[in-house]
Amino acid sequence: MSGTGDLALPGEAGPNELDAAGEAALDLALRSAWMPVCQSSELTDRPLPVRLSGEALVVVRLGGTVAAFPDLCVHRGTALSLGWVDPGTSPAPDGSPPTGEACLVCPYHGWSYGQSGEVKRIPAVHGRAIPRRARIERYAAVEHIGLVWVLLEPGPGGWEHPAPLYPLPEAPWWGDPALRTIPIDTYDWNCSPARRIENFIDFSHFPWVHEGVLGDRAKPVSPEHVVESDETTISFQIALEEPQTSVKGDSAPGTKVQRDPTTYTVHLPYSVTLDQQLPDANRFILFVAASPLSSKETRTFTWNARTYRLDPSNDAELADFQRLILDQDRPITESQRPEQLPVDLSEELHIAGPDQASIEFRRHLGRIAALGWANGKVSG
Repeated sequence: MSGTGDLALPGEAGPNELDAAGEAALDLALRSAWMPVCQSSELTDRPLPVRLSGEALVVVRLGGTVAAFPDLCVHRGTALSLGWVDPGTSPAPDGSPPTGEACLVCPYHGWSYGQSGEVKRIPAVHGRAIPRRARIERYAAVEHIGLVWVLLEPGPGGWEHPAPLYPLPEAPWWGDPALRTIPIDTYDWNCSPARRIENFIDFSHFPWVHEGVLGDRAKPVSPEHVVESDETTISFQIALEEPQTSVKGDSAPGTKVQRDPTTYTVHLPYSVTLDQQLPDANRFILFVAASPLSSKETRTFTWNARTYRLDPSNDAELADFQRLILDQDRPITESQRPEQLPVDLSEELHIAGPDQASIEFRRHLGRIAALGWANGKVSG
């Protein structure tokens, strides 16, 4: 789907227009979508505290799988992320029998939480029955593309049989031995995930924000392209003219080159893959996944993959190149008001052509927000 007209797109005001209730409807509906909370490598043999949508969570490996819970013991409100994992195969120091399963142990009084969130051991009342209310909620969690993803509201099937709003992003490049794949440092911005993703797919800012790096102010006209959309993705191909750089394996740094095609794929709600064709059949891939720490704070996870300059000694230059671009983008994106991206298209002026992908992205967000209204989670 593409924008219409030559200049501004008409507004599409409705029940999910930008106001406090509309923003709440979007945020609540997205509790049913997978969100990344950490890199898999960050999760070792200890529980890890994370934040998602304003909530404190703990992620932990139990019984060979990743689990996510509220970071709060039901006994005295202690952070469970300060605790440890009991493999459940040995008796407790007081002689209590093994729990028979891996448990997350609270460091304050030793309450041990099993894989479904129920308390399996209370040392202070050794031998007594454990109250049925002694449990915490378990959220759906899974490892995918080297990240841990959490689903706060998994649906009727619970964490064991989740029914997410969208599937996890497809990543056929992940694990490809022909590619050198590296993480870019995780970073936090004071903006919404929607603003972060829109910044990433907005190529018309390149000549202005990334002059001499990704664009040229003498050539600000956006190339022609067609935006395609389905129920789970938004995609477009574009021919981008960039200054050559050694980071992308070019032989004449500074000289202009056409990156054709450069393919963007938005994996709804908040992930994007950029797949760029380079000379000599090489590829440059950048994958970003944005996650709400809160409604106005975003943590972004990034992978970069390439088919050239495969020696690890080249990783630092590529990571520095990404940091340069991010340092240029951050003050722009954090300055935008409102911090959350308006799902009502009439709230900001749109230009047909360069803003097509943003328009389609906002239309999808509007549909998501409408789910929040339809499900009765938010009152107008």
